[in-house]
Amino acid sequence: MATKWIDSAPAWAWGPRASNSKFGGGIILAGIKKVVDRLLAVKKLSKRLGLKGDEEVRSSGHILLEVKTEIKKYKEHNAPGAISFKELKAGIASGKFSKWVAMTAPQFGFRGAERGGMISLNKSDRIMARDLHIEAITRSQELEQAGLGAGVNIWWPAWTSRRLGNPKNPPMDDKEAQDLMLNFWLDVLKTTGGTMWNEWKFGDPGSDYLMTIGQAIGFCKTLNQVLGRPAMFINNEFAHILGSGISVADGVQQTVDAGLFCKFVHANSGQRLPVSIDSLLKAGVAPDQIPILIDWDWAVGVGGEATWKDQQEAIGIMDKTDQAVIYCEHDVNPSGLDPLKVFEMSIRNRQKMLEAVRSPRA
Repeated sequence: MATKWIDSAPAWAWGPRASNSKFGGGIILAGIKKVVDRLLAVKKLSKRLGLKGDEEVRSSGHILLEVKTEIKKYKEHNAPGAISFKELKAGIASGKFSKWVAMTAPQFGFRGAERGGMISLNKSDRIMARDLHIEAITRSQELEQAGLGAGVNIWWPAWTSRRLGNPKNPPMDDKEAQDLMLNFWLDVLKTTGGTMWNEWKFGDPGSDYLMTIGQAIGFCKTLNQVLGRPAMFINNEFAHILGSGISVADGVQQTVDAGLFCKFVHANSGQRLPVSIDSLLKAGVAPDQIPILIDWDWAVGVGGEATWKDQQEAIGIMDKTDQAVIYCEHDVNPSGLDPLKVFEMSIRNRQKMLEAVRSPRA
């Protein structure tokens, strides 16, 4: 039986967001302030695309920024437009909102996160990162058990990276950072019995400790081996693969071959670094000397014919796996454009690519 593809339009991408606005850059020209209104827009998008029932576009969100925390000591960090988890769950159950895919605890956008969360030298930062990730995972589990969500959880490191140009917080040794991250996730995943999708990235805003697909695969394999079960998978974002200097198809194939592709992917587009970061690291180039591109988060297929063919090939690779369902989340940045139109274009492009790879002529 053919794999079922379900698209997702994450709530964060509908917000007032220009290029890299999370980190203070760009002029915000469009976006929806209240998360409730963003989720209603997702329903509108499904209608526009002619999708009903289980075929409807899904959504996802961050604790604090889209979905309020209930942990008393962190409530001050809740975004003004965020929705309560109780209202979110009730809205999904009633059909007011579409079903959910992923929950994540952000490592940006609130005090303390800029010190790296789980690798911070400040104990209270590490405790906060632990508490929020546990809350995210348990809420995701609750929605999945109620038939309202896919049970996916995302770890995007953000400031869990080398802090360059800051003498008060110099980069720590790579092994020290890796050990801190490994021990953090062993603790969180043992405590929750949950799973996590590692959204590795080359950098932007920091210079990440997991800069390549090879490093991300190595980290996940080590963690799963020590934990004794498959608990961390790879969330390959198309733009992140391109920014590391390889093709999307190559990154996806490596993930599939490693047994770390599981029902979820972040689809978008971006610039490709002219040289592989892996090759630079192997040549002895220091991580802080590696060029880092801006992660623009364009719609799927944007970037020219070669980019389209590459992403289409990647979709074909995923479609041939044994996944019953693949949740294709469009982590796009409307950059001042109408989010509804940008999401529609991205999803329709993804649909065209899948139709092409399934065509008898492919």
